[in-house]
Amino acid sequence: MCSARRIRVRASSRLARMWQEELTRTGEASALVTGEATLREEFGGLLGKAARNAFETALGSDTRWEWRDSAYRMETDGGRIAYFPESGELEMTLRLTDVVTARGAAVRTVRGTVDVETTAESSARYFEDGWADLTRESARREAECKAQAEADRDARRQLGRRLEEERRSGRRRLAAEAEQLAAEAARDAERRLAGPCRRRHQELSREAARRLADGRTGFLRPVHEVLAAAYRDTVVGYARANGAEGLTVAEDDGVISVRFEMEV
Repeated sequence: MCSARRIRVRASSRLARMWQEELTRTGEASALVTGEATLREEFGGLLGKAARNAFETALGSDTRWEWRDSAYRMETDGGRIAYFPESGELEMTLRLTDVVTARGAAVRTVRGTVDVETTAESSARYFEDGWADLTRESARREAECKAQAEADRDARRQLGRRLEEERRSGRRRLAAEAEQLAAEAARDAERRLAGPCRRRHQELSREAARRLADGRTGFLRPVHEVLAAAYRDTVVGYARANGAEGLTVAEDDGVISVRFEMEV
């Protein structure tokens, strides 16, 4: 058996990893959308001259109607009615509203790569004559294995530490941009709102036209109430002017009843 010798081996390890941090902010924008439909038709011309005069006089004395821009106007639940004495036309407008909401987002990403390289040394003994199977080759393999394992462990430790440092740095950079990112998300929501608002406006306008056509009679109820009052006043005025007796005026559930006796 010869004297033991030692062999020293150096090994290296290189690891690289990509990292990424992401920050997302969302925004919301809302708008009140209106759709309108208008229907204009002849009305005053369908009345007799006396009835039309009485109707227009009644409009002027009814506090629900306002004289503005050459017309008697009345705001209704969800719309308005206008009567134009000069042309005798009625204009009915139905207005529908809805709230449209859109959401936007803004994303900021930071990324990078961490690259570490480490080295480690290890040694193992052997005998020139290969005693106990401890040859130079077996010693070299043993030393290489130990050195490589140590280099790999050190590389993993350094990589983990560097990755965490880089990620923390990335999160700090993103946090500094959080307010700007929120503003971008709000602007994105505003941009996204335009299309839905336009489509909803068109839908509401079509729906308003349909409802106005289907509910025209109910929509004209305030006009008919004024017209009924005008007829009542005309009949009562006629009865009084001609010495009618037993004049009574009653109203029940929107029906006006005028009774009197008069010799003809």
